[in-house]
Amino acid sequence: MSKNLDENEEKIDTFIGKTIFNKYKIIKNIGGGSFGFIYEAQSICSNKHYAIKFEDMREDQFILEEESLILSYINCNRVPKIKSFGYSGNYMILVMELLGKSLDKIFNELPTKKMSIRCICNIAYQLICILEEIHNNNIIHRDIKPANIAIGLEDKKKYLYLLDFGLSKKYRSSTTKKHNPFTQNNKLIGNARYSSINALEGGTQSRRDDLESLGYLIIFLLVGKLPWQGKVSHSKEDKYYKIREIKRQTSAQKLCEGLPSQIEEYVKYTRNLQYESNPNYNYLKNLFLNILKKDNLVLDYYYDWDQKTLTNNEINNNIYNINNNNNENNIPKLCTKISELINERKLYGDNFEIERFVFDIEEDSNFNIIKRKNANGKDQEIEADLYEYSNSMTPYAYPHKKAKHTGCLPCQPKGYKEDNSCCFIY
Repeated sequence: MSKNLDENEEKIDTFIGKTIFNKYKIIKNIGGGSFGFIYEAQSICSNKHYAIKFEDMREDQFILEEESLILSYINCNRVPKIKSFGYSGNYMILVMELLGKSLDKIFNELPTKKMSIRCICNIAYQLICILEEIHNNNIIHRDIKPANIAIGLEDKKKYLYLLDFGLSKKYRSSTTKKHNPFTQNNKLIGNARYSSINALEGGTQSRRDDLESLGYLIIFLLVGKLPWQGKVSHSKEDKYYKIREIKRQTSAQKLCEGLPSQIEEYVKYTRNLQYESNPNYNYLKNLFLNILKKDNLVLDYYYDWDQKTLTNNEINNNIYNINNNNNENNIPKLCTKISELINERKLYGDNFEIERFVFDIEEDSNFNIIKRKNANGKDQEIEADLYEYSNSMTPYAYPHKKAKHTGCLPCQPKGYKEDNSCCFIY
């Protein structure tokens, strides 16, 4: 065991000091997950700091591909903005907005290992707003837990963000709004402690499952423990079975004993939702506002770890920033570019270029840099304008030779003259 840990440490250390995509210099390791490792990096161009996720493609998971597509698609202010995605050597790499501590870390640092009801109401209201926006974008998260919720940095430190969309998926059609077919006997996706009863039973997940999971998370942060924690099990299957059975047998009334009645109402409501139910998010938000109102409190973005309240203007601005979707993350061109890049990786397999990636259009650089071995075996860099090829879906591994360009997709929007520099994938 210790040998494997030492090997992992050595693997992590090799990234520090490296420059990724000719732009991001790795500073330090800040965590990890089922996909791989997370680092803090600094942009050479702007000196801004970002989070970078690495996933080893040899593991054949490709979690970061899914997450990059979802983050470029979601229109919500409270998910991290994606800055760049691509491949380098054996790794796929996702560059995204850097955030602060997770609720998991914050919770474990609290001396009481519990949060006050005032703090919980401020957390719950925001998270319901975030889930509503994500669900409106036809996406469900499927992994609600304290480690996947973080606070912002600097002027955003009063905001909560939902992280880690590697297990997320579309639950319905974007055009018809028809739900995916409901199936049973599915493998559990997500964390068993916070998963819904339906998810533990193997049912297809939908909006109701995210909301039920949030209820268990709220109770955990408020009480410090859930009834199904700490049970001895002999295997993963045995663990899931015991958690499922205890959740089934624990009524909302028993689970919420000693807590405000509104939390019991929340659990009852979310447990009773059907697969295709359209949740009443305003009703759920008002449950927590009513708890505050009963104690002559308001939604003031008060947290136990940062005991400062906001002015009325600041509160109104925060609420506006949750509900107003002007997130620059929703850039169709970026989503298209990532899709093309993934398709090219699948098409070329082991012959894929050494380094290939896309920039977010909001970045200070509007170019994509492509590295590959040229005829002399040396790295060759080519810059191609990212703006022009939003309609291209065809991977071009090499430039066309001199010819009259009469219809290839990348050339259509701009109408290139005869040269050797057109028709790259971007």
